[in-house]
Amino acid sequence: MGETPTREVLWNIDNSWIMYPLFLLALGAAVFFFVRRWRLWKIGQPEDRTSHWKERLIGAAKDSLLQIKVLERKGSGIMHLFMYVAMIILLVATVTVAAQADLGLPTVQGDFYLYFLSLTVDLAGAAFCMAMIGCIIRRLVNKSLDTKPQDIIVLVALLVIGITGFIVEGMRIEATDDPWRAWSPIGSLFAQLFVTWTPEQLHVAHQLFWWFHLALAFGIIAYWTYSKLVHVLLVPAAAFYRSLAPKGELPFIDMEDENLLTMGVGTLEEMTWKDLFDTEACTRCNRCQEACPAFNTGKPLSPKALMQDMLGELEQRGPIVYNVQQKARKALAEGEEMPPTAELLEQADLSEADRAIVDRTLVGDVIKPEALWSCTTCASCMEECPALLEHVPKIVKMRTYQVSMESAFPPEAQATFRNMENNGNPWGLGWQTRAKWAEGQDVPTLAEHPEAEYLYWPGCSGAFDSRNRKVTLALVKLLKKAGVDFAILGNEEKCCGDSARRMGNEFVYFMLASENIATLQAYGVKKIIVQCPHCYQSLARDYPQLGGNFEVIHYSELLAQLVREGRLEVPRTVNETVCFHDSCYLGRYQDVYDAPRQVIAQTGATVVEMERHGKHSFCCGAGGGRMWLEENTGERINVARTEQALATGADAVATACPFCLTMLADGMTTLEGNKDVLDIAELMAGAWDDES
Repeated sequence: MGETPTREVLWNIDNSWIMYPLFLLALGAAVFFFVRRWRLWKIGQPEDRTSHWKERLIGAAKDSLLQIKVLERKGSGIMHLFMYVAMIILLVATVTVAAQADLGLPTVQGDFYLYFLSLTVDLAGAAFCMAMIGCIIRRLVNKSLDTKPQDIIVLVALLVIGITGFIVEGMRIEATDDPWRAWSPIGSLFAQLFVTWTPEQLHVAHQLFWWFHLALAFGIIAYWTYSKLVHVLLVPAAAFYRSLAPKGELPFIDMEDENLLTMGVGTLEEMTWKDLFDTEACTRCNRCQEACPAFNTGKPLSPKALMQDMLGELEQRGPIVYNVQQKARKALAEGEEMPPTAELLEQADLSEADRAIVDRTLVGDVIKPEALWSCTTCASCMEECPALLEHVPKIVKMRTYQVSMESAFPPEAQATFRNMENNGNPWGLGWQTRAKWAEGQDVPTLAEHPEAEYLYWPGCSGAFDSRNRKVTLALVKLLKKAGVDFAILGNEEKCCGDSARRMGNEFVYFMLASENIATLQAYGVKKIIVQCPHCYQSLARDYPQLGGNFEVIHYSELLAQLVREGRLEVPRTVNETVCFHDSCYLGRYQDVYDAPRQVIAQTGATVVEMERHGKHSFCCGAGGGRMWLEENTGERINVARTEQALATGADAVATACPFCLTMLADGMTTLEGNKDVLDIAELMAGAWDDES
């Protein structure tokens, strides 16, 4: 090729040294705005989110740097990937050229110049501009994205930076008659715009566009941490600071703490710093809202709006609280303890406007109670969120305060709480009738068979609900056929407390859980078979906080295991298609997806999937205590899910959760559908229906 490809042929920029002080000024502005944000998070309660830092770094790299979560949505995800990768390439190229031109580092030449600084950078710039155009169109067309004027301004500014970069490149190519212009295809196209310009015209125009390009880029840097672009920092940080606790685990409240004065969250500053951080890390991408069963059925809840409402309150209340706290810290004598923030705010000398902000209630003025109680705690929002934000724990914290401190909750919840407290089950049926289902079934209690390998825990639905008692009997039949050594607690079993805790009644949950743990430990229970995924969550994830550590397995996992071991040989008698509904608390919370499908397949049935299945499953509407509350707004969630099941054309609908079974069966009745709604245990046990 003769000469060596090189980037030495640069068109010098007059007074280019000025850009470095300007860069430092822009960076200083970005740091200033970031510190202002950090001060707002600081008003929250302390929380350790730095332990196991290696695991956190790996997670942050996977979910943020590699864009794994973002790419789950192909359209917007690919567009975001183009923009993200292009920005990294352009940044590396800019630093490389600056290091050569202004710091006197070795000349960029050879293959690196051709393949990276010319071809790759050109294509990256084109991808960046196309991604920007796509983002602008999407923001203008999709009205549900809650687009703000500054969002469009930032996107347009980025697009202009990209285009002016090509203009400057085109002028350089034309003015220097770059012999390697073919390796800069986009820049060469722009160079064609200037073929008739004189060298003097090109020089002046090149100077103007270069400085305009630079000023706009530095302006974006200065505005970066003040705008939505701050998510470039906050989303990876959110991934790093994500919860490493088991899925669905709620913050522990020590009910035996004599100094416990309040429970849950009643004001913004009672949230943890990470809760407040989450509100700013939210990118308003709409993924949580699009997945939320409450929002999709016309309820007054949007996880995105919840975050944005809290952010709006943080931006107004946060500076006031921060200033009051700082003044109090400065006034403290050595060793003196900081008074509660509520006390400081009450005594503070505030303006009338600030006092009005401080006196606002978090639930009521900022977040509507109807939105708070619409949540099914299904965790769809958290599963879909590319920033790994934690919506559900915030909702439960606020519910806990409302129930425990304000006695403010839906009226029908009162009966449920009372029934759990008095009779150990949500229906309020006599506790002494819990084991009535086992009469004539030759099922021993632990008192009768204390050395049993497994404790079988049918739960309240399996013991008291007439429809779910059929599932209990079917499962017992299967366990006996497989020769599983099991026993039950019988009337000693009480409600696991899941609904009470998710509705915010920590007192009732603590009472039920403590009694259950004491009973289980007294019998020396090690392994438990649960029928209900909500019991699974409580016994496996919640009880360890109270010292109750047990090996818990869902019956679908056990049945699949028994089949694999050859202990349960199932006649393949079912010749139909079955649509399986993933329970939120079995799927998203416990990551159990394959076992129920394996159980169905063993019967000979063919599993067909709804559009929303697996980790993207649509809730039945019963979680978070919603099983016991009225649903008066919008379409019923269970009906919406049943419609999705019917759309598959399957012969039957199956699930592995008593709540889901009840809700889908009710939905089928409402829609006058003619499909059976079954539990997978019934489906498997039905293979032996011809036996006595």
